Amino acid sequence: MSTRGWNRLDDTEDYELHPTAAHANYDTGRIARSHKRGLTQSLDDWQNLIPDRHLSDISAAAPSHKPSPSLPLGRPTVKKRFHTLHLFAAAISLICFALASIAVANENISWRLGIKNYQLFVLGFLLGIMNLCLGSVVPTLLLHVEARFGSSTLQNYNGILRNEVSTSGLSPLWRIVLSMLVALPLALSVAYKTFTGGESTKKIDAATYIGTATYYGMFAQPGLQLLGEKKGTGISLFSNATLPFAMASSLQNGSEPPLPAHPQAYGFNILLLNNETSAALDAPQPSYVSAVQTLLVGGESWNITARVFATVATYNHSRSQDPDKFEEYFGSFCADARASSGAYTHMTAVDGWSVVLLNHASPGDQTLQYIGLTPDPGIEHRPPCSDFFPYAKLYDVNRQLCQGTWSITRGGIQLVEGSCSGNILPPDRQEIIVHNRLFLGVAYMSSLVELLAPFVTTRNNSEWTSPYMATGVAAMLWSRISVVNSPISQDKSFIIPKELARLTAEEAGLVYPVVDTAVYIRPTLRKSGLLYFVLGIQPLLIVIILILIASVFHSTPLDKGFGLISILAGIDRQSLDVLAGAALSGELKKTVKLVMRPIRDDQKGAIEYY
Repeated sequence: MSTRGWNRLDDTEDYELHPTAAHANYDTGRIARSHKRGLTQSLDDWQNLIPDRHLSDISAAAPSHKPSPSLPLGRPTVKKRFHTLHLFAAAISLICFALASIAVANENISWRLGIKNYQLFVLGFLLGIMNLCLGSVVPTLLLHVEARFGSSTLQNYNGILRNEVSTSGLSPLWRIVLSMLVALPLALSVAYKTFTGGESTKKIDAATYIGTATYYGMFAQPGLQLLGEKKGTGISLFSNATLPFAMASSLQNGSEPPLPAHPQAYGFNILLLNNETSAALDAPQPSYVSAVQTLLVGGESWNITARVFATVATYNHSRSQDPDKFEEYFGSFCADARASSGAYTHMTAVDGWSVVLLNHASPGDQTLQYIGLTPDPGIEHRPPCSDFFPYAKLYDVNRQLCQGTWSITRGGIQLVEGSCSGNILPPDRQEIIVHNRLFLGVAYMSSLVELLAPFVTTRNNSEWTSPYMATGVAAMLWSRISVVNSPISQDKSFIIPKELARLTAEEAGLVYPVVDTAVYIRPTLRKSGLLYFVLGIQPLLIVIILILIASVFHSTPLDKGFGLISILAGIDRQSLDVLAGAALSGELKKTVKLVMRPIRDDQKGAIEYY
């Protein structure tokens, strides 16, 4: 009889069937029989004992035999203080930290990456690599800690090796530690994204980006330049220019704000140089601004710095320096203005006060502007020159060389800083003020009343009175000329004096080419020390862990290869019975301690587990 699929158990001639893994559900109790039935029973008799569905399974069963002795497959080694893989992980982590720091700290690289483009992606990728490196060394430290200071249970080792917080029998302390290790990369991935609000800059050539030369001049704000058509007055440009100044310098909780100690920019082109001088700077051509805005994405901006001309109003101290001469000149000037049309105007303000403006008859020299708040003589009457004289404040107006820096965003343009040298431009560049038909009093009285009325009542003793008057005068001249004489103006009804008509727009200083300095600004992560700490905490932990393993835990009989193979290789076979029943579930009813015992035999070392 064939005995295929059977293995002899002992001298009583009992047999055991070893089915293949795919057929592990045979009823072997019906098959095993004693010596009484004999070994000559035919295969047909065995088939009567086994259901038909199992015939193919039995025929496929392989005979079992005792394994033949073989050489040990374990690879003995000596515990090292540092392992190549650990050092490699530390090196990779430190390299990633260096790259991440460069992506934040280097101005050129961070600008090219940009927070909306690739900087966040790059840092997230590098943090992920650093987390993988940390995960390759952390278990070794935790195993050493458990072996050295912990309860050294199988459940704790199992949870650490599998990095599973929910492992059955895992101690509460290790659950907390493993939970923190799981949460660490998640927390870091959120933390580094909170350092928004930074920016990176790059100096660029504006002409290269927009493809044309850059021009500056007496241009209105982008979007308002067409308000000069059809006999525009300029008061809309005046209001738009002075409103940011008025809002920034208004009462704050009923108190006067302090005067700026340095030149302060407001809105589109107003620059308060000091408490007696204000300037309205020439600005970039609107088409230039629009071309820049089309290049920008959300959060980006350009800072352009240029040397430009400006209309500057400065308080004249001749009243205090030579009162008699001032009074004599004022009397003659005021008499001439009263005899002309629109050179001496007033408008009622509030509480019995009015605003008075006195200048030269148009066309004529507008470099001197008398302005003041006087008792109101009535709507139908102008105050006599003698009544206006005590309240008159004289401001000199001219064109000077200044420097301004504008910030251009997708939403608009704003002057952010500036300065003026005090150098007055040549006579040809003063013609638009000296010889022009402006009729300022006719157009601007209502705007001046709105601007200056608070200084009659709530702010009648304010130190901001002179800055407001200087700003009003400078903005008035700038806005009026921008409407009347701007190259883009379509209004040809004004008669241009011959002194001004002989000049081109560039010669008169209305528009001129400027080689400006442009800085392209992109939003990036803030270059904060806390951000570098977030990026470097994982490499730092790796270095600390390797130092601890090499020093404090070097004598612990456990190495980085500790796991299933090392336990099976060193286990005391007699101590395995306590684990019976956990082959499939992997769970034990009670905690089982794993004891590590270094032994020496014939000058050779070994580790035994039990």
